[in-house]
Amino acid sequence: MTRLPNTKPNQPRHRNRKRGVIGVMFRADKLLIIRRSMTVNAPGKLCLPGGGIEAGESEEEALIREMQEELAIDVTPTRLCWRSVTPWGTRLAWWVAEFPDHIDPVPNPDEVAEVHWMTADDIVTARGVLPSLPDFLAAWRGGEIELPWPDSSAS
Repeated sequence: MTRLPNTKPNQPRHRNRKRGVIGVMFRADKLLIIRRSMTVNAPGKLCLPGGGIEAGESEEEALIREMQEELAIDVTPTRLCWRSVTPWGTRLAWWVAEFPDHIDPVPNPDEVAEVHWMTADDIVTARGVLPSLPDFLAAWRGGEIELPWPDSSAS
């Protein structure tokens, strides 16, 4: 049996079983991106909105709660589009969701500093992006994720 350094036999490799949910939302061919507030983990980073899944909560329920808490929007989760694991072991569920076009997200300053609508090319050239976002774009451009989003770099 091969063991990883600093582990005991039969000890799980990742004790962190944290789960999170990410909202993937579009408007006019742009993706909703937030800049995190300076008082949360990864302060000032650009990313998709989302957060932790609480005990007893489904992914869809967590997404609805997180979007209300962060952006004061009522979303309808439509489908799971991707799963990933962060380098620190958090399992993320990426959900496509919708909300009415006439509703504008209002950032909760305790969690979100700014709201942006960005194309894939905008995201690629942006500074201060959370690493999970380029990974998501690469998986989408690589055909692992099906999204209702045109790839402006493909033309």
